[in-house]
Amino acid sequence: MEQRHDILQALASPQIGLEAFKQILQYAPIAISITDQAGNLLLVNQTFADITGYQESELLGNNCSMLSYKATPRSVYQSLWGAITEGQHWHGQLINKRKNGQPYIADISISGFTNNDGAKLYYSIHKDITEQHELQTHQKNQFTMFQAVLNSAPIAIALIDAQHNVLFSNRRFEQLSDSIQRSPIALLADSLQEEYDFDSIEAFMGTRQNRYKGIHIQQEAPMGERWFDYALAKIPVTDTTAEAYFHPADEYYTVVAISDRTKEKLLVEERRIHSVKLIASDNRYVHAMQEALMATLHQLQGPFNMIESAVKILKKTSHACPGLSAMDEAMINAVDAMNEIKQAIPERSNEAFQPVNLNLIVRDATAISTDELLLSSTHLQLALKPTLPSISGMPHRLVLALKQVIDNAVDAIQASKASERTLLITTDEDDNDISITVEDSGVGVQEEIRLKVFHPFYSTKPRHQSGCRGIGLSIVQQVLNEHSATISIAESATLGGASIRLTFPKHSW
Repeated sequence: MEQRHDILQALASPQIGLEAFKQILQYAPIAISITDQAGNLLLVNQTFADITGYQESELLGNNCSMLSYKATPRSVYQSLWGAITEGQHWHGQLINKRKNGQPYIADISISGFTNNDGAKLYYSIHKDITEQHELQTHQKNQFTMFQAVLNSAPIAIALIDAQHNVLFSNRRFEQLSDSIQRSPIALLADSLQEEYDFDSIEAFMGTRQNRYKGIHIQQEAPMGERWFDYALAKIPVTDTTAEAYFHPADEYYTVVAISDRTKEKLLVEERRIHSVKLIASDNRYVHAMQEALMATLHQLQGPFNMIESAVKILKKTSHACPGLSAMDEAMINAVDAMNEIKQAIPERSNEAFQPVNLNLIVRDATAISTDELLLSSTHLQLALKPTLPSISGMPHRLVLALKQVIDNAVDAIQASKASERTLLITTDEDDNDISITVEDSGVGVQEEIRLKVFHPFYSTKPRHQSGCRGIGLSIVQQVLNEHSATISIAESATLGGASIRLTFPKHSW
């Protein structure tokens, strides 16, 4: 046991001779020097000589001030000497110069010690950090320029890792976050989860280097609807952890660029709604002319048939009547006139049947009715079923029909002169049908006239009121017939006025 203690004591206190110590200093990979209290160099190693460019013989005995360069502030030297003369350790950077006059940045640590003779000496560890400083400064400059370029970009940009952490983002990205009051990355991740069932952006990217995704959100006023285009680019980066030193592995970051397309979308939507409004207006007037001319022919046909029958009777009983020839000529002219009226009946342009979402029909019809709703101070409420299957329909004709229902509801609200002026539109579905229900706070439709309101030229409007009387609901009836749909009128249990329900059969596509 005692022998083991002696061995451990010997190992704990190794005897290193002066020559061995000099060899250690000589070949150390950092510059080492020892000076006296006046700063004269007493010992330097080879690395010190290599950094300064001097031979060892040129350094020893000379003051370390021979390495000083004017770019170092006097206050740094004052701090250095003040610390070491008080027996403290000093660490800092100096601008030194090599033998050839070239400056370099020296990272220096200085401490004092006492030699065997009791003399106060100083040793320093000296590193040339010029390249390191240049590299760091270059990287900092690059980052500053990179940041300036990204901040001046007209789109939001962010760099994220596989866990959706934002590693870098530009000013537009931060502004967008404030605007939508949530992280745009979280918005993208939620959209991918809801639409495609991807649990991460990395899963959405898969093996592809680039992907794109459009996102539409509905916000509360004043922002309203927003549209964003996401461009995603996957970039490989090397793992920088210590564990990966001998076995480097690549992971992936994702660059996310986000363009706000709201203005463009709203402009396109405004133009589309304007086009829908023009088409609906054109269809309405064409239908009104059709109804008017056809009703005129129908009204004339009765008296014309009676006159034709009377002429035939006269020919049999009083064939010598001198006025028969004039009557025959008048009948021929009347037939020609009626044929000309038939030829004058306008034909509407054909519209192809296609998959139609009735929620979009409601949105378009209410969009083109905005002026009427505002002028009548009518409050519009929409209670649309979030998802509806498509029906087979002609979208412009359907918008026209719903527009007529809305116009009639607004007229009823105006006529009621009630304090509550509300229009409620809902969509719903069951196993076989999809329906649109329009309810108003107007005067309602009396039960005994609920069938008459669909007849051409029948109107509940006052006689003095201008406009096309009795055309609106006949248009609705015609459009519904084209779609094998039905219409029913009842009293609104919610608002007290009329409740008009349009019911469409489901179709599979």
